[in-house]
Amino acid sequence: MNNFIHYIRAINAENMKEWRIEWKYKPDFIRQFFEPYVYLLPYFLYGVALLGGRFSEHLRSITGISDMIAYTFIGYLIMGFLNTACWAMGSSIRKEQWYGTLDTIFAAPVPRWVYVAGMAAHSTCHQGLIMFIQAIVISVIFAIAFQTTGLFPALIIIALMLLALYGLGVTVAGLTIGLKQWWVISEALSTLILVVTPIAYPLAVMPLVLRKVTLFLPTTYGVMGVRHLLLGETLNIGLGTIFLRLVVILIIWCVFGLGIFMFMDRYGRKKGILSSY
Repeated sequence: MNNFIHYIRAINAENMKEWRIEWKYKPDFIRQFFEPYVYLLPYFLYGVALLGGRFSEHLRSITGISDMIAYTFIGYLIMGFLNTACWAMGSSIRKEQWYGTLDTIFAAPVPRWVYVAGMAAHSTCHQGLIMFIQAIVISVIFAIAFQTTGLFPALIIIALMLLALYGLGVTVAGLTIGLKQWWVISEALSTLILVVTPIAYPLAVMPLVLRKVTLFLPTTYGVMGVRHLLLGETLNIGLGTIFLRLVVILIIWCVFGLGIFMFMDRYGRKKGILSSY
């Protein structure tokens, strides 16, 4: 129990450290709260241009939802957590190498995964705050009505998806120790996941090969489950199956990620490259 409390304090210390660093660069800190709207706007414009308006009967026939804005927004909002895994957690070790503080942090009397957990906690809080503000603004501007009865199970689905993505983030963070250029890995993985996850288009319009690939991603079940609960999207599988598959993917991804991280940690110490540029 004492060790658990010790780990929690270390995780929170890493979380608070990142908040203090980010607040020192106020223009960049503020920019991050406006940036999502810039990236979201093209999805809306493309959708309106292709469908000839905000609402589409064809989209309703496929998904049970006619509102393209609401459909796309939920998908994009949930996918914001992908940044937590692929970019924030993946870049955490690289940033400490730039600062010249990685050796000091890794010498702390806690397991090294605690450091990555601290970065995950900070990234989740930061991204969650951005998404909360974004959800309020977009919902008010476009008058999106959600089914509030599905809010609690939707939050559970998001939590399971997020924990699975932590496995991806730990994997990228571990590979950074040896490969250094973390952004190459993050760019490739995040782009692949963004393409095959049904953010702005349903699974039905994807090629069969991509539909098979997307079934192995937690983001697919996260987006589909949340849209079903909040907007009433038609599902080909039950909610129970979504929860079960998320749990299985969570276990597999986290075990794999921790395995890669510990292997690369040992490799880095053996080669003496832990904090080298």
